[in-house]
Amino acid sequence: MKELLKQALDLAVIKLESITPQIKKKKNSISILDVNPIDLAKFMQENNIPNDAYFDGRDNGYDAWNDILLSWDTDIPTTDLDKLKYKRKTFSTIAFRYVFDLLTTNGYKRVGYNSGLLKEFDDTTVYDMYINNEFDRLEKYYSLPFVETK
Repeated sequence: MKELLKQALDLAVIKLESITPQIKKKKNSISILDVNPIDLAKFMQENNIPNDAYFDGRDNGYDAWNDILLSWDTDIPTTDLDKLKYKRKTFSTIAFRYVFDLLTTNGYKRVGYNSGLLKEFDDTTVYDMYINNEFDRLEKYYSLPFVETK
């Protein structure tokens, strides 16, 4: 099972790398509370505000706004931390598909199991186990939902 898991997870990590976001949206805002409506276009031009900006407000915590804003989004590169969070969150879903396909075509079947047994994996993620080469632990993790048919 361990060798099959390694093969499946190697494929899954290639897929993960190809879909990991490289950019994210950053929200920019500027107050227009003191800008007269007739001066709005000039204000936007002077402050390099794009034409796709939209009206927004700053929530005051009491179901109302205490400031009126122009807001717009810009693309910025994702940080290494953003990418790591995404990979940790997404990898198990991608990996399961590859593991399922490879194991079921090689004599394993999916079975029900007691989800309470996953408690011992609360300190990690499938991605972290893969990156740290913890294939014994991954084998134990995937041996819960998959058993070999004879």
